[in-house]
Formats: sequence, structure tokens, C-alpha cells
Amino acid sequence: MTRIFGLALVALLAGCSDSRPNLLLVTVDTLRADRLECYGGPPGVGRALCGVAAEGTRFEWALSTAPSTSPSVASLLTSLHVPQHGLTQNVESALSDEALSVAETLRDAGYATAAFVSNPMLHRVRGLDQGFHVYDHRMTRREVNRPGYAERNAKETTQAALAWARTKPPEPWFLWVHYQDPHGPYLPPGIRAMRDPKDGGRLPVLDDDSGRGGIPRYQALPGLYSPEAYEQLYRAEIALLDVQFKRLVEGLDALGAPPAILVTADHGEAFGEDGYWFAHGHSAGLDQVRVPLLYRPAPGSHGKGVAPETVSLVDVAPTLLSLAGAEAPEAFVGRALVLHDGDAPTPDRPLFVEASRQAAVVVGRDYYARDRRPGATAAPEGHAWGNENPALPSRTATLRPGGKAAPYETVEAPPALLEDALAAYLKEHPNRGAETGGEVPGELREQLRALGYGTDE
Repeated sequence: MTRIFGLALVALLAGCSDSRPNLLLVTVDTLRADRLECYGGPPGVGRALCGVAAEGTRFEWALSTAPSTSPSVASLLTSLHVPQHGLTQNVESALSDEALSVAETLRDAGYATAAFVSNPMLHRVRGLDQGFHVYDHRMTRREVNRPGYAERNAKETTQAALAWARTKPPEPWFLWVHYQDPHGPYLPPGIRAMRDPKDGGRLPVLDDDSGRGGIPRYQALPGLYSPEAYEQLYRAEIALLDVQFKRLVEGLDALGAPPAILVTADHGEAFGEDGYWFAHGHSAGLDQVRVPLLYRPAPGSHGKGVAPETVSLVDVAPTLLSLAGAEAPEAFVGRALVLHDGDAPTPDRPLFVEASRQAAVVVGRDYYARDRRPGATAAPEGHAWGNENPALPSRTATLRPGGKAAPYETVEAPPALLEDALAAYLKEHPNRGAETGGEVPGELREQLRALGYGTDE
């Protein structure tokens, strides 16, 4: 009765006068931070995305909790590490009803909530729809190399989100938009056929989707074998996404109170790092888990400019709740980010990352990654995507000011502080393997299995 009365009071207050901001969360699939101009990428790439932080905040170092979509997004929505929420890239896995999401908390606080997603790994049967009044996962576009793979492009996703907004949902609202672009294959609409540069390198097309030593089978495009050509197409996808993102923001701003905006990505993409090309999910390397994180405040306030502290996607949900004036659930492991000038800096804490086999910890600007099994050595040959990945050597790196990472250093005796933190985390959260929080319906499960999603990336 107390809960019902509380929700009724929130609704009554919202109906009278509600100064809480509208909230827009945008996640971009497979977007490396260092390919955006504001993170040191090519001039002009991601101009609208970077513009979010013009009077807001850009976090130099933001890390995903995993190099795969489903576990990363689940962490973002629930503020839990992967072993805690239990949702993996395995299609047998679904988010437990017991997990509390940011959407549930905002809904209970009187927000109208809606989501528009474009990746089949975010289908509502995975349990990520918890707390959303509207959860739109309509996907009709088919991949050229995987016709069973249904997705939605950025233009269609933007149209769907703006169509919902034009219905005039009650304010305040929380809108989450997940863009599939620039996830491969890199085929930006309207881009004419390309050719390999004459002086470019040449990669083989693999018989699997691993990306280890060559072009993943699903990424292969006719007549293209050079890293340079695929890099150009990846950037072109970002550019076209940028146009649709700008359209989304301008459309929402014109309809009512402009929202506070958080923009990030689920994971990165390999462009030759560790011998992998145009692939993700195989390691906890920085190319895989470093993501952009950009904030635009609601009208009337300013951000802090460049934020040098290292942060995690588990911090997104408590940050959104802080903006809404709502209390974060006790289960949340992240913390509200420092978004404005004058706010007190927060102390460093361990941030954890998990791939299917490898794990990493970051404390401040010190990065350390190793195989979950101490002492594992690097395997000489790769495995097919979706199978157990080869071990990588234990290594460290320094996350430098300005957004540049020092080269990896292979270590036999890792720094005690980092190893102790990672060992304690792995002991507390053993690899759950095929354990699941729910069951994915047979039809979707078979479609995804046919595409290689039978096991964790």
C-alpha cells in the first residue's frame, strides 16, 4: 500500500508541475571512441555526436563491461557486472526478472519510458525490455552475407523513435535508442562501390567469423581485401549514423523540453589489434572495450568539459537516475558520474571487464588484463568465432591523459594491487558459462544459432 501511495503521489506531482528533465540515452553498436574527431579520430567524423559535449562533458576514458552487445547493454541498464546480471551473448541467456533496470526505476518515479533497438541480440525476449512502456524491436533489413540476420538501419530507427515522440508522451520521459550502425558488414546506404587502394595491404577472407588473421566471413565484401577499404567504409557508416543522430536530437528538441543526453557505445571493434580484423568479442583489449561517453545537459546548466577520470558503463544507470532526482537501487554497483563544474571529484575504484575467456581491471589509469586462468600462455592459432578464444598474454597499459593509451607491456609478475583486485573479483564471480537467467524462444534461438550466436562471443 505504501508503494502504491508513493507512486500515486509521484504521478500527481508530475501532473502538476514537474521540473525533472527528459532523458535521452543513445547507444551506438561497435563504435570505437578513437574513430571520432573529439577522441583524436579523423577530422569531421562524428561531428554531431561530438557536439553533444560542446557545452557538456566528454569522458576521456570510458570502458564497457564486455566486448559483446548483450552483456554490455545489460550492464549499462542494470549497473551490474556481467556475472551479476548473468546475461551473456549466448542465446540461451536472458536477463532475470529479479534484476532492476534504470527503466523500471524511472517508470516507478513517474517517467514515460520507451526504447527503440536495432540489433537482434537486444530482442525483448532477452529480458532487456523490463521497465519500458514501449519496447520497439522491429527489424526488417537483412544482411548481405547473413540473410537470416534481421536488423534496422539508423534512418529507420530514428523515424520510429521520432514517431513515438510525436505522440506527445507525458513529460518527463526517458527514451533509449540503440543504433546498429556501424556494426558490420560495413555497407553504408548510398555509398558507391569501392576499390582497394593500389598501395594497400591485402587480407584473406576467412572460413569463419573470428577475424583472426583475416576478414570475417560475414564482413567480406566483393573485391575488397585491404584494411584501408574496410576502414573507410566503417568511417562512412559513422558519418551516415551521425546524420541520423543529429536528426533525432533536433526532432526531439523541437517537440518539447530538450532532453539531457548521454551517448555511448556497447563495445569497440578490432582493426588489426592482436591480429584480429573487423571483429569483437574475443578479448578484453582496449580496442574492444573503450567506448565514447558524451553528455549534454538539459537547458540551464553546463557540463565540466573534459572529464579525465576513468569510468564504466555501470555508471550510466545511476547517472540517469541522479539527473532525474531518483535514488539508485542498492544493487547498483556503479555511481553517478561527475557531470558539472565544481562537483567534487570521486576517488578511483576498480573497474572490471570480461570477455568470454579473458578479464581485465582498471584502477585510475592503470590497466591489467589476463586469461581467467592464471599463467595461461598465448595460443599460436585462432579458433572459429563463437568457440573458445585463444589465450592472450597477461599485459598492462597506462591510460594517458588526452585519451592515448601506452603500448601494452607483457608481464609475468603483474602489479600486486591490480592482480589482487582482479583475483578477488574472479573469485567472487566465477565463470558461469552456460547458466542463464531465462529461456529464449525456439524460433529466435534457431535464427541466431544459424548466424553463429550459439555460444558466447
